[in-house]
Amino acid sequence: AHHARAQPTPKRVLSTVVSPRAMLSRAPRAMRGLALGARMMSKPSVAVLGSGPTAAAAKAAVGEWATVTDSANSAPYVLVVDGAPGSVKADAVVAVPTCADAAKLAAAVPTAKVVAVTAAPAVAAAAELASKAGVATSEVANVISWGSGFADISHATVGGKWALTITDSPLPSPAVTPEAEVEAAVSTIKALALGTDGAWVSMGVPAVGDFGTGTGVYYSVPVVCTPGDYKRVGGITLSPPVAAAMEASRASLAGA
Repeated sequence: AHHARAQPTPKRVLSTVVSPRAMLSRAPRAMRGLALGARMMSKPSVAVLGSGPTAAAAKAAVGEWATVTDSANSAPYVLVVDGAPGSVKADAVVAVPTCADAAKLAAAVPTAKVVAVTAAPAVAAAAELASKAGVATSEVANVISWGSGFADISHATVGGKWALTITDSPLPSPAVTPEAEVEAAVSTIKALALGTDGAWVSMGVPAVGDFGTGTGVYYSVPVVCTPGDYKRVGGITLSPPVAAAMEASRASLAGA
């Protein structure tokens, strides 16, 4: 009988072609790497202006997340630690030391987005709360700096708990250290350059009548930031002591 010849088993060929499934499984990691690389290559440029140890400390801190320059007339973001900013870009985002400084610069460069660094009392109050609670300052949120700069912990949380369970006064008076001043300045320009992801920060901005602040002055309020912009936090209730302190600060700023 004629028997069919057995067919040889084909040799297995190794292929360098990546399967669709493998490509899909690798894509997220690759995309994450590309995104990380893009973020690392796209640090914002920040001009940090000033002299002395406070400015030096601010430059070092800003340099951790941005490219620091001394040229205010070309940088999109400008932090003035002390002194005058000189000329700035027409569309620059600028943080200056006081509400009076902000009003003056905004009048001179009306197309720039100008804010005042007013958060130092809030920074100091947050550090004090963290110390009392035995937690890191990163566990403290929503301390507000109102007006020309006074701290309000009425809405603050410490380790997820309401701050007024730790201390009785909504209006603490912590000593504002040079370190707090540096942190306030750096955190203000960082919030404006990178955004805050919904977290509250305080800065002096043009008053629009909310919280009884009137208009025509710069006044510190809580805001949330996206890169290059800010938005006021609304719906905040004010206790009588806080409201009285805010009115006193408003009157002082209006007369400045």
